[in-house]
Amino acid sequence: MKLDGKVAVVVGGGRNVGEGISHLFTKEGAKISIFDADEGRASSVTNALKKEGGQAMYTIGDVTKPADVSAMIDATVKAFGHVDILCNCAAISDRQNLFDLADEEWEKVLSVTLSGSYYCLRYAAIQMRKQGTGGAIVNFSSGSAFRGSALRISYDAAKGGIVAMTRSAAVQLTPYNIRVNAIAPGMVGSQVGGMIPPNERQFHNLLGKMTMPSDMAKVVLFLVSDDSGHIIGQTINVDAGGSA
Repeated sequence: MKLDGKVAVVVGGGRNVGEGISHLFTKEGAKISIFDADEGRASSVTNALKKEGGQAMYTIGDVTKPADVSAMIDATVKAFGHVDILCNCAAISDRQNLFDLADEEWEKVLSVTLSGSYYCLRYAAIQMRKQGTGGAIVNFSSGSAFRGSALRISYDAAKGGIVAMTRSAAVQLTPYNIRVNAIAPGMVGSQVGGMIPPNERQFHNLLGKMTMPSDMAKVVLFLVSDDSGHIIGQTINVDAGGSA
């Protein structure tokens, strides 16, 4: 098992890609700490992981509140002893052009998707540095960071910010043996916000099929395992060739 004995914090682990990561990491031997805003989702996934024979816990909180993030890291360490992996999956999206988007919605999307990712990265890195044993962090950008959209702008800006944040974090954390990378998903079957069922979503890629959360989880596993030891500060497109 590639993650035997590791403790993985999965932010947004109660649904979508975070849920897929939690299940795969459990099979690979990791202990899972889910951080989510929805107790029903987090509890359901945690119970499912335990039924699979894994060790799992959850903490409910708001990624935009540093105190909640810090408390989550403390709770994880209290339960499992350390933090080795962070998967930063939490995000919300806008669905309007800039003429119709309320200023408050712009701020909300940036706060959750970019600032929330930063706070989780920061407090996980503080704990990893304290431990002195290194770690791995995977942030979630998006293909939206690299192309324009008629009906999104704050989400695209936030996901572009995650690309830059990942590079700088990699420069600052590699001396502590903490590797930081990011993934830029294309169209994924489980949508941010969940407004369109997977079977009704339109997609264009070279494989001719939708990328699912379980597919994304396999790439995240690679990035947090020793197999990717020389990949640092990169944002990897996982889009079934859509960007090509």
